Amino acid sequence: MAYAKALREQLGRLSADMRAICDKAKNEENRGLTDEEVTRFQKMEGDYSKIEDSIKIAEKSDAIADKLATADPNVVRTNLEQVRDEFRTSPRKQRELTPQDRAFSKYLRNGMGGLEADERQMMTFVANTPGANGIQIQNTMSTTTGSQGGFVVPTGFSGMLEEAKKWFGGIEGVVDKFSTETGNPFPWPTINDTANKGRIIGQNVQMTETDLVFNQVTFNAYIGSSDLVLIPLALMQDSFFDMDALVARLLGTRLGRLYNQKCTIGSGTNEPTGIVTAAVAAGSINQAPSGEPASVTYNDLVNTEHTVDPAYRYNPGCRYMFSDAFLKLLKKLVDGQNRPLWQPGLMASFREGAAVDLVASRPTVLDHPYVINQDMAAPGTNGSPVVGNYSALFGDMSAFKVREVSGGTTVLRLVERYADFLQVGFTAFQRFDSNLVDAGLHPLAVFQQSNS
Repeated sequence: MAYAKALREQLGRLSADMRAICDKAKNEENRGLTDEEVTRFQKMEGDYSKIEDSIKIAEKSDAIADKLATADPNVVRTNLEQVRDEFRTSPRKQRELTPQDRAFSKYLRNGMGGLEADERQMMTFVANTPGANGIQIQNTMSTTTGSQGGFVVPTGFSGMLEEAKKWFGGIEGVVDKFSTETGNPFPWPTINDTANKGRIIGQNVQMTETDLVFNQVTFNAYIGSSDLVLIPLALMQDSFFDMDALVARLLGTRLGRLYNQKCTIGSGTNEPTGIVTAAVAAGSINQAPSGEPASVTYNDLVNTEHTVDPAYRYNPGCRYMFSDAFLKLLKKLVDGQNRPLWQPGLMASFREGAAVDLVASRPTVLDHPYVINQDMAAPGTNGSPVVGNYSALFGDMSAFKVREVSGGTTVLRLVERYADFLQVGFTAFQRFDSNLVDAGLHPLAVFQQSNS
């Protein structure tokens, strides 16, 4: 904790120095920054980003160290730095194991043959679905042969898969997500009555009839697969080897990459409709003027923001979404005096002597939060004829819905198929779909680069 605290103090001092450069230029008759000041500011900006990343790593490292400090020394025999390195790439939530979790962990190692009778019964029935006690899992090919069994994972292990999915992109945790018990087509009704309003009528005049017009968006349930992971038997037999963590990291990471990509740029044909695809199809597009094939201006941001109706623009889910390459362009924006527009957030009363806000959230773009999604196109052009990339989104992200089939994350264990290689195969799949629920007012706007 001391290391993370020290880093935050460095971050505060660096923020103050960056602000001081800009304040000095402003106090000296609003002059522009000198070349030396621009160079110093850009170096500080790079250091600021590095320290932010270091703080995240330090906090994760402290978390795993605390966990090890409370562990049984007779069980945990490992190198702390090695564990920290693993944790940096595979953070894992502390949780209390349930009997279902323990049974599933034994199944991953040894298959059905390695389970006790009560554990085998847990793996044969849906234990976590409300109202489904005693209902046998329908997708199990065999309840006795481990190589053929496919099981809906218990809550604890499923949570690890979900956590792995969150490592990638910007879809998870930003858009709205809902679950359904089955994978049947699911219609989501919409209505747009914004063009209608009441009217003044005279005495003894019959009222005008104006009907409501409904529409709908239909969600399907496409199957997303993690592909196959082969793990040597020798590695699995190591009593200190964390089988749950490895399988969750491998399968969850693969599903996460697929999930984020399809929910971002999926075509909607035999696969989910991505948020960019849906927003473009809705037609709410702000194209950059000629000469901006790979750049962005302040006016572009303002125009994109005001393409979205205020009814959506001030919702809590309203934000920007773009790639890290787009964010880099924003950080390079300067005013007419060559002063950076992008500055780390300080407390409003800093000039009156208040300290730097060490726990402030990340900077905003025109007072709106943003999320990095690396599956979005970087600023630039593509295709023939040349077309500008759709490089940024703005609007109410909660209007984009992701449907997941409840209990749909399923893990398969394959033994006999790879027995001659002394390996066990694991694979997972999940059923999901995504689309934009747009009643007609376009809750999302797209920024498109110019084609020349």
